[in-house]
Amino acid sequence: MLSLKKLQALGLMLLAVLTLSSACTHMTVHQVGSHKVTVARHGFQKALDVDKRGGVATFEYEGVSTAGSKLKVSITGDKVKVNGINVGMLREGDSVTIGDSGVAVNALDYGESEKYLRANDPRDASSQTSSLQ
Repeated sequence: MLSLKKLQALGLMLLAVLTLSSACTHMTVHQVGSHKVTVARHGFQKALDVDKRGGVATFEYEGVSTAGSKLKVSITGDKVKVNGINVGMLREGDSVTIGDSGVAVNALDYGESEKYLRANDPRDASSQTSSLQ
């Protein structure tokens, strides 16, 4: 059996893990033009900037998950870029969620969000290669 000191040390380590894991969780909500953008990721946030440049609402997010995967999301007006790739456009009033698994629009899953953004883009969607994850 474990001694009392070992149990106390184990309890302290578990408490530290719980405290540190919750410290790495980010949940923030921002208004970018007519769009509500929610960032709900575990990991480390490198940059988050909400601004109005040249009269156009802009949003820039860059973070690293606890697993080490990087994610960079830019919203300029209605145009969305994920990891530097143009993925499409939002419609007025759309909600965007940036989560551990990627970027989702409204209540759509990640694959449907990608199709939605491409369908809203006036450019030829067939020439685009992108991934929201």
